[in-house]
Amino acid sequence: MSEKPRRKEIRLTDPEAVGRLLTEVCTSVADADYVFITSRDGLVVASGNSVDTSEEDEVALRGSVLAAAAAGIGDHFAAMTSHGRSQSVLFEADRGSVGVFPLTSTLVLVVGGAESVSLGRLTAAARKIIATLHSPEN
Repeated sequence: MSEKPRRKEIRLTDPEAVGRLLTEVCTSVADADYVFITSRDGLVVASGNSVDTSEEDEVALRGSVLAAAAAGIGDHFAAMTSHGRSQSVLFEADRGSVGVFPLTSTLVLVVGGAESVSLGRLTAAARKIIATLHSPEN
């Protein structure tokens, strides 16, 4: 009989600890300038970044509602086209890119990258962050 996969709960009882973990993984993963976790209804859970900026909280607060909306739109597009579950919603601008990735059924991860970061590299960075957040040692 095969062993069930081990799942690790992301403990959100201490948003400051989650924020420190996000800053740590954002700093260690190339191509991610900032990262935050938001609920599907747009409430910021925690945020972190790899560069020292006072705008971090403002980006997280303003972006959380947009991320929730983007995740919902991605879900609707995927369902409408019968392509399965939405895996991400990506936006590319002239000075950077942003990706919205499902973290759990109720949480989404938002990752931002600089102008030099392609959408593929941003997706790879987000997958590394998600793997780190889900790893047994965190």
